[in-house]
Amino acid sequence: MIQMKKEYDTFLCGNDKLPDGKECQIVIRDLTPGKHKYQSFHVKAIVSSSTEQLEGDDTLWVRTELGRLYQQPWKIKIIEEVEDM
Repeated sequence: MIQMKKEYDTFLCGNDKLPDGKECQIVIRDLTPGKHKYQSFHVKAIVSSSTEQLEGDDTLWVRTELGRLYQQPWKIKIIEEVEDM
């Protein structure tokens, strides 16, 4: 069975930056059509701005705190879901 890639988005506040190519904890929102669309998750993940793929990656759309979308999507590989802080 072929697994379809998922799409997520995240919002950056102020001068926040994603650590390119490194593990981080972020809140993402599921954009994949279906029952769980727009559900938010706090995850530990590796994110990358590179167009090269991470093994097992999905698409991450990055938005400013005002909702403005960055021009290019990032890649995200979710390591685990984290309990709310």
